[in-house]
Parts: sequence; C-alpha cells; structure tokens
Amino acid sequence: MVRIHLRFAEGKRFRFGTIVETKVILVMTGLGMINAGITTQLLLNLFDVGGVVHYGIAGNANPSFNIGDVTIPQYWAHTGLWNWQRYGDGPDDELALEVNGDYTREIGYLKFANYTTNVTNCMDYDNLLNNVWYQPDEVFPIDGTPEEREHAFWVPVDTLYFEISKKLEGLELEGCINSTTCLSETPKVATVLRGTSADIYLDNAAYRSFIYDKFNVTPVDMETASVALICLQQRVPFIAFRALSDLAGGGSAESNEASTFASLAADNSVTVVVEFIKQLAANLTLDASFVSEA
Repeated sequence: MVRIHLRFAEGKRFRFGTIVETKVILVMTGLGMINAGITTQLLLNLFDVGGVVHYGIAGNANPSFNIGDVTIPQYWAHTGLWNWQRYGDGPDDELALEVNGDYTREIGYLKFANYTTNVTNCMDYDNLLNNVWYQPDEVFPIDGTPEEREHAFWVPVDTLYFEISKKLEGLELEGCINSTTCLSETPKVATVLRGTSADIYLDNAAYRSFIYDKFNVTPVDMETASVALICLQQRVPFIAFRALSDLAGGGSAESNEASTFASLAADNSVTVVVEFIKQLAANLTLDASFVSEA
C-alpha cells in the first residue's frame, strides 16, 4: 500500500509515503542539470534521507539495447562541461588555464572536422569549430576542507544499491502501449557500465555513435549526473534507473519516437524502482528518497 501526503517548499512539491513499509519522498526535478542539482540539494537540506533513487526516461546510445529497456548504470558522467579550443590549436597545445589546474586534456576531445561532409578532391580539411575537450566537474565534499576542490568525471552509484539492483534483471516489463502499438523486442532490465548526462536533447546519430565509442555509455539524459554529483558531495548513497524511450537519433524505424514510447518507458522505470525498494527493504532498514526527472 502506498500512502501519500504533501509538503511544498521553494517551488517544489514533496510527496511523502511508504512502499512496503519503507518511507519515501517523491519530488520532480524538472528538466536539465541545474534543476536536477537544485532539487537534489534542496531535498538533502530539508530532510534526513538514507539514500537517493533517481528514475525516468533517457535516450539510448548503445546498439545492444532497445526502446523500453530499463538500464542501471554503475557510473555516471556529466559530458556537457567543455573547454572549447581556439582554431589553430590542436591536441598538443595547452588549453587556456590548464597550467592552473582548471582544465585538462586527460579525458579527451571531439574534433568537429572529423564530421565534415560533402568534401571532394581534398584530403586535408578543417573546421573553424576545432575541438572541444571534456572536463571533470569540481566537487567540494562535505567531509573535505572547505573551498578545496576535488574533481570528478565518472561518479559511481552506491555499491550496495548496485548489487541489489542486479536482482531486478529478469523483471517482466511492459512492451505494448495498446493492442496495436507494441515494441518489436521484449523490454528487459539490465545493469550497464556507464550513463551520461548533459543539457542536450540528443537526437543526432553522429554524436550518438561518437559518445558511445568514446565513453561506452548506454543511457543519455539531461539530469542524472547532476543528482550523482550532489550525492557525491554530500556523501549520500545514490542509484539511478533510466528507461530507454528513444535511440538518440540513430537506429531502426523505432528511433526518434520518444513521443510514442515515452509513457511506456516511464511506466517501466516506475515498475523497476518499486521493485528495487522492495528488495532494498529486504536487505536493510532505512528511509529512501525518490528523485524523479518528470
């Protein structure tokens, strides 16, 4: 039985209830990294929670997965923090402020010229957009020295939460919206290595392929890495469940159909989260919080 009551604070609606006797708080983040970060920090400031469970829908960059699948990444990264290199500079040239430790070339870069099209009779071509270098985020852990920054790119989910989530593989998910609209593949639940977030709605096959080849990610969304970074700073256990609603611009005839399958994917993510809470309650006694993206 789920029992819900409400509290309003700072423009947010916090819903309180229980799932299998586990106390939960449900709050919507809103769209994008800033909203997700603000909401998560507000949640942790206002309430004493034992952990954060984030869920919602996402695009899919991994050709091994399909629309409707629910993915559970072990690591999350924010891939929207860039150092955009001036034209004429290349991989061997130091980035602005790199010497101060503000930026790095360790993670790697995207070269726009590699995606130039309709070039004929020319083996050497360039692009004024040059290169963007991916950057880690600054974090200031609550148990660290104030104003002494650390850096984080791949943020792990909680180890115990991730182990419990493996028990959800094999969970039956919905594959049809109605009697006439069904997915061609039966949706599944799977733990995966990595997910990524940025303030970008990804609907581009070239970038989809690049980010998969570069980082080996499966879900691509606009919020989760922000939630992960806040939980890292606050030392709060965290995990995320993302149901795949589209193929981020690539793939079969089912691609670019988030408007059709978003509701199905969202329902599948809720199914998995509820089952996770049941499994969590069987392993330990603590209060949990849900941070929903929509």
